[in-house]
Amino acid sequence: MSKAQIDFLVRLKRKKYRDQHGKFIIENPKVIFEQYENPLLDSVYVTDNYFRENEDELVFPHLERLSEKDFQRVSSLVSPPGILAIFNMPKLKDFNFKAKQVILLDEIQDPGNMGTILRTADWFGFKDIFLSKNCVEVYNPKVISSTMGSIFNLNIYSELDLQELAGTFQQEKYSLVVSDLAGSKANFNSQQKIALVIGNESKGVNQELKDLADQKIKILKFGQAESLNAAVAAGILMYELKK
Repeated sequence: MSKAQIDFLVRLKRKKYRDQHGKFIIENPKVIFEQYENPLLDSVYVTDNYFRENEDELVFPHLERLSEKDFQRVSSLVSPPGILAIFNMPKLKDFNFKAKQVILLDEIQDPGNMGTILRTADWFGFKDIFLSKNCVEVYNPKVISSTMGSIFNLNIYSELDLQELAGTFQQEKYSLVVSDLAGSKANFNSQQKIALVIGNESKGVNQELKDLADQKIKILKFGQAESLNAAVAAGILMYELKK
């Protein structure tokens, strides 16, 4: 590979260039092989050692080899697996407000939490996820790693004013539900359209959104822990909404 090609891959480690080129990197071998037929797959890059050990399995149409030294420059991992793939960012569909249940993420900032929430949303069958302006970028390498491929199964709308969006959902007959320690036990109507808001790791849901809420719910506590991890709390609330 040329120096210019390698420099391009290095630049994709930065959000500015991911946005500019509409591409992002995945470094999980399992996900890469699972997405072999994904039309968003652009190209795959492997080290010489990885190629020698896995040559029979590397049947990707666009495959490039890198030296160990160059691969280390390109990778975002301390101990890279020797394979990475470039994917094109999916084109978002227009949201038509027909989905019965959606999730709004309010300033989720930890990449691991974001990725786990997205993966959990995919597990429970949510398709449409809306992110506030201060959320961590969904194509951050740590987020991508935590989603384990679920990034391809979701419609993710980013950089939004959730307060304005919440009002729009309410106009479209959605019940705005927020998590709040002062709320009541979850009790959802299966016929109701719901927009579930998951709050920031340390401060929870912004007060402006709480003031707009149609329903405030809490997760019942039985032990002594002061709080729940945001991704764990999100998973419990998604389950309550789906059961």
